[in-house]
Amino acid sequence: MLAWVGLGSADLLGLGAWASEPPSLDHLLEGIAEPERARDVIRTETAPETAPETAPETAPATPSSGVNPEDMIPAVDAAAAAILQQAAEQASAAMMLAQSATSAAEWDAVMVRWLEAIALAQSVPPESPSRIVAQRQLRSYVQRLMEVQQRTEQASPNSGIPSLGSPLFDAQLAGYLSYLATVGTPDVLIVGSSRALQGINPQVMQQALAASGYPELKIFNFSVNGATAQIVNFILSDLLPQPLPAVIVWGDGSRAFNAGRRDRTWEGLLTSPGYQDISTGLSPENLFVASIASAQPSTFPEVTVRSPLSEIPGNIDAFGFSAVEDRFTPQTYYQQFPKVTGRYDGAYRPFNLNGEQAIALGNIAAFSRQQQSQLIFVNLPLSSDYLDEFRRYHEAQFQQFLQAQSRTHGFAVIDLLTQWQSQPGLFADPSHINQDGAAVIATQLAQNPIILAALNRPTLNRPTLNRPDSLSSDSLSPASLNPDEQTVTETGEEITDATAE
Repeated sequence: MLAWVGLGSADLLGLGAWASEPPSLDHLLEGIAEPERARDVIRTETAPETAPETAPETAPATPSSGVNPEDMIPAVDAAAAAILQQAAEQASAAMMLAQSATSAAEWDAVMVRWLEAIALAQSVPPESPSRIVAQRQLRSYVQRLMEVQQRTEQASPNSGIPSLGSPLFDAQLAGYLSYLATVGTPDVLIVGSSRALQGINPQVMQQALAASGYPELKIFNFSVNGATAQIVNFILSDLLPQPLPAVIVWGDGSRAFNAGRRDRTWEGLLTSPGYQDISTGLSPENLFVASIASAQPSTFPEVTVRSPLSEIPGNIDAFGFSAVEDRFTPQTYYQQFPKVTGRYDGAYRPFNLNGEQAIALGNIAAFSRQQQSQLIFVNLPLSSDYLDEFRRYHEAQFQQFLQAQSRTHGFAVIDLLTQWQSQPGLFADPSHINQDGAAVIATQLAQNPIILAALNRPTLNRPTLNRPDSLSSDSLSPASLNPDEQTVTETGEEITDATAE
């Protein structure tokens, strides 16, 4: 019997003890590397000292096929064994470096070692008998790399901007300012609450637009959990550097406009040190640039292997998107979470669309026009499990509200509210889209005439593309915005008071 001592164990690869020296792979694979010697030892240790005189001599038993069992053991892949030994040495070196790492540069060095270990383990070819061991070893390396990456990010200089009240808000601002410094102002900016944060994938939208003849567009998702119209107004009017992106896609629903509920996200922002600084006229962009320019290694955060990991969601990508893998399955979901009907949902009771959130919407529309940015509101889908009779009634009121506001303020509306009534697998929970749904939404938006017409406007500072005449900027003028047409869902269904009843 072979014992795989140490290979892939917690001592060498896991999250537990740190190894000082990697065990020799020759030692780990000794039973395989020298099968004949190992079997000779077993025979020597287990054979009786003398055979009974009366025991007749018999030929060794062999399978009926005539194949010796000893010949059935796979041949050792010496090349793969050497590669995995090198990978183990890199992993051990990474763990040793991590023991004393505190700065961003030191954690970068740890990451380099893990990347080298990963590259080595991945280089074992699929046809090698060692491939299974290599892939399991690789899985452990990748897990460690992700942890080290978080520590590297924590140890890097921050944005220099005081907190806006939540780690995610701070992370989105720092990510956006870094994005601006890297590639410039995006062509399309996605804003909204968590429904847009995980519901519209900017990379997929960018790729789909490129396939439709709109190459090299830049798209960023600056959405924040709990963002209401007041929060979006602050982000666009006071927080982000100007000029704004040419197209602003605001993805959300009625909750962002209900003045009848307490706006805790807004309250948290108002009391944050970041808001206080910005309200006095300080520019987040200037603070960010000054902080990076004046940063000295001695002022960087110190992060050790025992430091708690950051609270920033680890799945926020470089484009501000949060991919959520969960799939909403009603049969099992409600075994874990209680089913709350609309009548007892704080997002709908009380329900008031004519308060401060409506005022914020008007301000957003006016500021967007001033910035020559096209504002497009996307009413994101809700599951059929969520849209009970009570909620449908209030969602119908919200659709009428969108019609009136779009007519008054001249912004466009794409209504997708009820398009997925029989597709729970595209949701993460009853009211939030998962990563599969986010890809579908992004593709739909990339093919939507309203989005394409907005990208075709002369104010978009990009080379003129060969685009259909039907997608001219005239289709987005206030006079052309027919709310009765704009609020129809992709499936052709429109929620009215009658259907809600």
